[in-house]
Amino acid sequence: MYKIGVIGPRDQVLCFMAAGFTVYDAQSRREALAALNRAKGENCAILYITAALAGEMEEEIARLSADTLPAIVTLPDWDSGYGTAQLKRAVERAVGADIIFKD
Repeated sequence: MYKIGVIGPRDQVLCFMAAGFTVYDAQSRREALAALNRAKGENCAILYITAALAGEMEEEIARLSADTLPAIVTLPDWDSGYGTAQLKRAVERAVGADIIFKD
């Protein structure tokens, strides 16, 4: 049976347990990479990662995105700017222009 997991600082991701997600506490890049490998081994089909940690692990996420599972989704936030930049790139790819931020 496949799982849905969330990687991030405990205070930010603990609430996902109420929805039945598997929570992986990670405060640093090293802990997040270990959690990512553990989640992949535990049959996580969908894996959410906080934007601050995802920004530190772009290469690993890009490498794993080539695989079918797990599907890796960034939980956007306004503090790190990573989620905003990722959204901007996705819109530019889909539409061909920056229609949201207009930079």
